[in-house]
Amino acid sequence: MRRGRLFQSNFLVVAAVALAYFLCAVGAIAFTRLSGHVALLWLATALLVGALLTRPATERPLHIASCFAASVAASLAVSPYAPLAPVFGVANIVEALVAWALLRGLGVDARMFLSLRALAVFVATAGVVAPLASGVIPAITLPLYQGADPWAVWLSWAIGHGLGALIGTPIVLLALAWPTYRDRFIGPAALPRFVGVALLVSGVTGLCFSQSHLPLLFVPILPLIVATMAFRVAGATLGVFLIALIGAAFTVMGMGPLELIDGSDAFQLQFFQFYLAVLFLIAVPFATMIAQNQRLAASVALSEARYRLISEHVSDVVLTLDPRGAVQFASPSMREVTGHAPESIIGKSPAELVHEVDRERVREAYRQVIAEPERVHRFEFRGHTATGGIRWFETTARAVRDTDQAVLSVVTVVREVSQRKAREADLLRQANTDPMTGVLNRRAFQDRIDQFRANTPDRPGALALFDLDHFKRVNDGHGHDAGDAALLHFADVLRASVRVEDVIGRLGGEEFAVLFPGLSTAAAMAACERVRRSLQDARIHAGDTTFTITVSAGVAPIRPDLSSDEVFRIADAALYRAKSRGRNRSELAAA
Repeated sequence: MRRGRLFQSNFLVVAAVALAYFLCAVGAIAFTRLSGHVALLWLATALLVGALLTRPATERPLHIASCFAASVAASLAVSPYAPLAPVFGVANIVEALVAWALLRGLGVDARMFLSLRALAVFVATAGVVAPLASGVIPAITLPLYQGADPWAVWLSWAIGHGLGALIGTPIVLLALAWPTYRDRFIGPAALPRFVGVALLVSGVTGLCFSQSHLPLLFVPILPLIVATMAFRVAGATLGVFLIALIGAAFTVMGMGPLELIDGSDAFQLQFFQFYLAVLFLIAVPFATMIAQNQRLAASVALSEARYRLISEHVSDVVLTLDPRGAVQFASPSMREVTGHAPESIIGKSPAELVHEVDRERVREAYRQVIAEPERVHRFEFRGHTATGGIRWFETTARAVRDTDQAVLSVVTVVREVSQRKAREADLLRQANTDPMTGVLNRRAFQDRIDQFRANTPDRPGALALFDLDHFKRVNDGHGHDAGDAALLHFADVLRASVRVEDVIGRLGGEEFAVLFPGLSTAAAMAACERVRRSLQDARIHAGDTTFTITVSAGVAPIRPDLSSDEVFRIADAALYRAKSRGRNRSELAAA
């Protein structure tokens, strides 16, 4: 049963489109064929184009065949060129097919009047290209039949059919794709309001065209704008349609402002066509812009609602800044994360809350956000809390641009990362630190040597290598706990004997190293002697055991002409010399 009702419904639609096509064709031929050749306003093609755009693919062959039959029937009924009825029918169908194929190929569908781009494509294809293409057929045939001017026939056909497509297609789509354009017809007051607007347009247009004394063609524009504002695309298209019908009726009867034009009837009618085209190009694009802006406003309102919902309930701080860097909006979480009231920073620069050490870096990062609005930027900084504390924060920022690509604002999300930074620092410390003594491990110490050489290549410095004497005897004679105590004690002696800026590292086993930045080898030797004397005079306790231990040292200069490996090799050679000369002594590398 359902399939039968579907077939019946489809057949009724096909029959309704064909009947409307026939009536429009008869009306155009009978009442607007005043140029002596073809119709002034051919609305019939709009019916077939609308059906091809909106109806299922299985229905399209039926619409093409039935509209061809309707076109032939209309020509046979009222046209003086009845023998050419099949030729005109072919031209009419070709025009509709060309328009439909071009629209489909360019990605335009029944929603064409909701987008300015789609509207421009429709005007170019259905209003210009398709009529010009199909007009070649009557421009060749009609002159052969009665000797008419082919250029006049072609131009008249293109203007009449193009104007009819522009005016008629929106009306057809309103009927066949009504849900797309019904937004302004919702509510009990919509129908009375629509009737009132239609009567206003009809009344003003009737008064304008019922007299031939004053050039009042501009007057119908006012109610047309009212109709457009009230009902968007529907109001614009129906308003132009009413003006076209009423104006054409009075013009055919020899009345209206067009009678004031000093020219032939053909010239007056061509001017009327131009007048209707201007009305269409005023009202319909205006309606499309309103509909487009309305959708944009709704989208912006929805986005703003989502943004407000997220920003007011998210735990991170959401800030909106203007291009100068002043805060426009701060989310309520600002109070929880930083202790500062959100309203207290409105109009101010958030850089005021950034620690002085990071402030210039944050300003430069903000300048990068403005300079590269297509990217998401992320940076970290230290900031002041309301209680005077300092915490680490991470900011994710992106610029917001307008349609001209100018930066309107910057949206940032600020998250406290103090715990993460503490974990990172702890992990870095563990990765770089000898777990027993707390000094740098071999890899980290080597990195510090390389950094010193790269950052300050001309600055003097020295490297000292230390090796505990007879350390194996300590382990074998007193146990490994005593050996660990000796290592810990020596690390404490190094810390107490060198400067804060000196770098201490354990290279492995009982071997240690110290980087003396800025010291000469003589000063480094003096520091090594302090270390050696402090260690030899100390007694180390490990459980019930008390013992002493000594250390040997080798010192080498850090020079630009020596690589890190060469510096280590030279210092190691000096250390070996100290060991071979009796231990518990410091030796300077040979020049």
